[in-house]
Amino acid sequence: MLPDGTKIGRWQPVSCGRHAFDRAARNAEPGLVAKALCGVDVSTDELQRIAPEIAWVREDTCMACWRILASRQ
Repeated sequence: MLPDGTKIGRWQPVSCGRHAFDRAARNAEPGLVAKALCGVDVSTDELQRIAPEIAWVREDTCMACWRILASRQ
């Protein structure tokens, strides 16, 4: 948990990069839209799938999510 109370669920590779999502986004109902910490909208269907191992290598880490997390430490 971060100092502001945000519970980080995990980093997840999605079609637009590897982003950080809070726990609420990870647990949202299918068929909705969730926001990454950087504000990017991602379908909860995509967010909740198990990413193939190659996606962890292929997708770039979102530096905006990284900076948000680093600034909260």
